Amino acid sequence: MFAPLFERARIPSDRAILVHARLRGAREHSGEQYRKLADELLLCLLALRPSLLLIPAYTIYGYMAMRIFHSEYAHSEVGRFSEEMRRRGYRRTPDPMYSVLDVLGALPPGLDFSRTFGPGTLFDHLEGQPSVVINVDIPGFYATPVHGIELHHEVPYRFLVDLPGRLQAGGEPWRDISYQAYVRKVSPYGTGSYPHYNYPRRSDYLRRQGVIHEFAGDGGNLAWADLGEFGHAINDALAKDPWFLVHKPEN
Repeated sequence: MFAPLFERARIPSDRAILVHARLRGAREHSGEQYRKLADELLLCLLALRPSLLLIPAYTIYGYMAMRIFHSEYAHSEVGRFSEEMRRRGYRRTPDPMYSVLDVLGALPPGLDFSRTFGPGTLFDHLEGQPSVVINVDIPGFYATPVHGIELHHEVPYRFLVDLPGRLQAGGEPWRDISYQAYVRKVSPYGTGSYPHYNYPRRSDYLRRQGVIHEFAGDGGNLAWADLGEFGHAINDALAKDPWFLVHKPEN
């Protein structure tokens, strides 16, 4: 399902990779089981010989609501591919909201998992090396490091908040933690965060800038971007308009 897309995409090899993926479309088109589709996608990613392969296994809303995180048992909130990979037992970072699966075990020790963004954090490490972000069948182009750029620009719709809780990771005992998150307001009705992101405007802008490379096929859609180029483009957009990425609320 995915190999023809990757062959056409010509994604650079020997880079750090952050992948956001959705399997629903491929499942509906092919009738294959999610487990098989996840394995096929993983093989395509590994064929790129990445220096680092990170798969989000985020538990953003679960931690905000319950204030507990168990690295082995907490289900991923970001799709079936992520959850299938989590079940395989890849090393999961002890970040209670933005954990990732370190498929190659290549992350260095000593990263700061008490906050999402900033010096010494995982996303700071990712941005400090040649990296690509891959989207597989995702509507709109998504890349988690965009929030670090929002933090740099102090956008008016996100704010830093300390979220104390409990964490268990790596077979160690449960411990108290204080986690600093960078969040939008959360709907009291459990319908997500707001203001909502304007993904069509973001994608159109990135296309005009020549940042994202997009391909379509039976396996769905594939888009990728060099993280450095993506970051420069978003930085320029936010410098001109701090509301660029979202639907600005009406006064």
